[in-house]
Amino acid sequence: MSLTSGAHGSGRTAALEAFVVPARRRPALWRTLVGTLVAGALWLFIIGFCLALASPLGGAATRAGLLLFLGSFAGLLAGVVLAAAVLQCRGPGTLIGPGGLRPRAFCVGVAAAAAAAMVAGPLTLAATAPTQQMSLATWAAWLPLALPAVLLQSAAEEVAFRGFLMQSLAARFASPLAWWLGPALLFGLLHWNPQGLGANAWLGVVATTAIGLLLADVTRATGNLSAAIGLHFANNVMAMLVVAMPSPVSSLALFVAEVAPGETVLARRLMLADLGVTLAAWALWRVIAARRRLQSQDPDSI
Repeated sequence: MSLTSGAHGSGRTAALEAFVVPARRRPALWRTLVGTLVAGALWLFIIGFCLALASPLGGAATRAGLLLFLGSFAGLLAGVVLAAAVLQCRGPGTLIGPGGLRPRAFCVGVAAAAAAAMVAGPLTLAATAPTQQMSLATWAAWLPLALPAVLLQSAAEEVAFRGFLMQSLAARFASPLAWWLGPALLFGLLHWNPQGLGANAWLGVVATTAIGLLLADVTRATGNLSAAIGLHFANNVMAMLVVAMPSPVSSLALFVAEVAPGETVLARRLMLADLGVTLAAWALWRVIAARRRLQSQDPDSI
């Protein structure tokens, strides 16, 4: 289904309409704006607290510091839940969608992203000749802590951007420019990082916005965040825990790509490759979802 198809040519689906129902009770735009500010403020407070805890450990660039930073996304999750409860009079389950968390849909999202990464991964490794920064045993020992932390970060972003924000805007506006592009663009702008990406900072915004649009399409098609969380989680695991670009969030990765400071072209190629893997994962998910729809009438089939 294309990005412009659906009811009345607006990209809306029956699943999306069911997803949006809880937000229609309090659809005023000011509630969405205040709720976003409340969630953001609480998140920033928790980030500051976690970074203060990380300082004696060597900062956020250390393994323990990165875990604390990822743990700060609990503040974003709590802020969104608080905003939905106080300003829209609805519970946390409504942010995920009808049926709550769907394990099968989550696993299908993970599988699609993992399959795409396994195909593209060897090509990336060959092109960048990354450095292994820790032994396999050490890396495996950190995984029981790192995987839940990445899952928390991925789920919090989905609940905030494809849950609260997308739901609220779709309840208020018919145009996909508001409820589809708006949250994705904000998602991309929040990844503006000229200090870490240099001349490629603009590409970071474009790529992250594109990823936000793809995850919104998954949410639009399913009326639930489960599959989007699975895709997001698996993508972040590959980018943060398996092969990472040199950055403050690469300390838990098994491999780090060899990108010298100021090496703009290679960094750009790696960023485009990562976006390509995400596109492939989304396309594979669409194929799997279509097949499962044909085989089952179960709403959890995708």
